[in-house]
Parts: sequence; C-alpha cells; structure tokens
Amino acid sequence: MIARRLFTSAAAALVAGAAGSATAQVPKVVETMPAAQAVLTNAGGEFYVRFDRPVDHIRSMMYVKQDGVVIRTLHPRFKTEPNVLFAMAPPLPPGPYTFVWSVRSLEGADVLDGELPFSVSAPR
Repeated sequence: MIARRLFTSAAAALVAGAAGSATAQVPKVVETMPAAQAVLTNAGGEFYVRFDRPVDHIRSMMYVKQDGVVIRTLHPRFKTEPNVLFAMAPPLPPGPYTFVWSVRSLEGADVLDGELPFSVSAPR
C-alpha cells in the first residue's frame, strides 16, 4: 500500500514536471523585420521573425494583412537558421499593414501567434 502511494506521488510529480517543462518550451520572439511601428520606404524583400529556440518551419505560417484581410501569404524558407522564420515578398504599395505569424515549437504542442503593425511610405 505504501509502495503504491509512493509510486502515485512520484508519477504525479513527473506529470506536473513534464507539464511545466512543456510550458517553458513556447518560443519567444527575439527580433522581427519589419519592427513594430516601422515605417518602410520599400516593403519588398525580407520578412522574418527570430525566436529564442528552434521552431517548426513546416507547420508555421506568416502573412501580411491590410484592413484585416490577408493580402500576402509568405512562405517560410526551409534553408535558414532553425530559430528563424524567413520569407521574401514583392514590394507593397504605400499604406498601413500588419505582419502576422503563427509558429509551432519543434515538439508540435506549443503555438505562438503574433502580429505587429508597420507601414510603407510613398517614395520621395
């Protein structure tokens, strides 16, 4: 009986520890391009999100929205650093935009969604 209680307590502690470590595996954003509130003169080219740990490139998504509507679906390149979602895009016309991403941890259980506003200015 005592052995069963010890086993049950140990199993509960193991499950609690596993749940706590899974939560610690959620990727955190380190850097983005464009940065939040950035005003770009030409928004063609590079879009990326750098995380503090490797992420699942295959099941991650990136978009550019304008007025809540997806206007560009960005396709993350697979030949990049394991902790970076990177995509190329054609230039965007002047206006306000939102850069949106949804990324999964390599374990596949944790998802991090993010978005940040940026804008493109008219050429001078």
